[in-house]
Amino acid sequence: RIKMNLMPCFAIFGSGSRRSSISLTLPRAAFAAAAVLAGLPRLDASATSFARDDYCPVSAPDEPDTSLLQIGRFSTVGAERDTDFCAPSPEETFNITAEVRRLIGTVADGNWSKPIETAWADYQDKTLLRFQAVRPAPTRRLRILVVVSLGQSALPMLVYNFKKWSKNKAGDTFNFVLLHFDAEEGKLPTLPADVRELLMPHVALRHAGPGCKVDFWKRLAPDFVAGYDYLWLPDDDLRMDFFDWDFYRYHLLAYNPLVSQPSVVGWAPKRRSSDWNFVRATHSSNTSWVTRKIEAMTPVISTKIWPAIFSRAWSVNASNCFAIEGIISNIANEAKALGCFETPLLVVNTPMRHADCRSMNKGSHCFRGYVVEDCFGMSEKEADLLAQALGGECAAAKDPKAWKGKCVCFQPGTHIDRACPAQGKLIFPNATDAGARQ
Repeated sequence: RIKMNLMPCFAIFGSGSRRSSISLTLPRAAFAAAAVLAGLPRLDASATSFARDDYCPVSAPDEPDTSLLQIGRFSTVGAERDTDFCAPSPEETFNITAEVRRLIGTVADGNWSKPIETAWADYQDKTLLRFQAVRPAPTRRLRILVVVSLGQSALPMLVYNFKKWSKNKAGDTFNFVLLHFDAEEGKLPTLPADVRELLMPHVALRHAGPGCKVDFWKRLAPDFVAGYDYLWLPDDDLRMDFFDWDFYRYHLLAYNPLVSQPSVVGWAPKRRSSDWNFVRATHSSNTSWVTRKIEAMTPVISTKIWPAIFSRAWSVNASNCFAIEGIISNIANEAKALGCFETPLLVVNTPMRHADCRSMNKGSHCFRGYVVEDCFGMSEKEADLLAQALGGECAAAKDPKAWKGKCVCFQPGTHIDRACPAQGKLIFPNATDAGARQ
């Protein structure tokens, strides 16, 4: 039996009167399926039936996991995890059996096998049932536009994920934008007949031609996305073996984040998951937590704020997405500061497996790093768009002056609360001209 805190991690630090506990009993079959956990140290990528090389191009780096990937921006991570990753409160205790704790840790560490996947699915299903019984979420169908910058080698990954999306119990609608970055400009690759039959009824847009993420996101005009509730921007090297949409959507409807994302695990133990430790799957029994930043790897964004993000996309160097990643996060942070949202940025611990292909970076001008000139404070146009979009949420957001000049980028190497100097004037180590690789 598991004694779980009903509220996600952000509520742990609130009033003690708001806490609730539930008990969850996993079926005997789930623990039978999880019996392999005794041999976890032996599990590695070879234990999967889907090899990383099936999706990644030849010579894709197989990079070890680190606390934060060193790409010339960070020297230490220091105490960031204590405040930016919402770990369980010290006074909070969880009566969790050793088997369940091992299951949670096993998944967080990047292990995969069919028995582990089955046990994890049962764990999430039963947890969701208890959540819905104690704190029902609003009931409505969602419309999601999934935008994938797609390498041809990753097509089987997309097909697998689509089949999981299509099994959602709520009847939510998923439509897709497929951006074939490794195809010749204007020449859409031919899809196999079975894939075409499966996907094309749900494809809203296809484009062929080289580019980087921001190049492609500039095609998503606000009018085009306005009919959807959320815009999801996953990389093409993420698989949904552990991800459960029904579990995820519960948190969207119960806590109404402006921006959220699934947690991330490596493809195998000690393989790279996310560059940001506070969006990684956790050994804690918390099902979600609030952070101050998401990663551009798989953000789920309310379409309310897309017009402002879209405006920024047309104002920056499209070879990298760090300024866009920053404005997505900081719009949500500012919305919380204005009192409009309690949980603006939410990570839901239903993880996606990261194969870390980096196929878009191969032989292209795309790179990972800040361009200093992209980090100007929120513009007058962006401020007006945000006031229009969020003014209905709270009175403080109606005034464009509440948004104008607010920070966009996070200062590398500093504590996150000091990451946004006034007017977006950042001091970068070894910073050079626009386009310089950091």
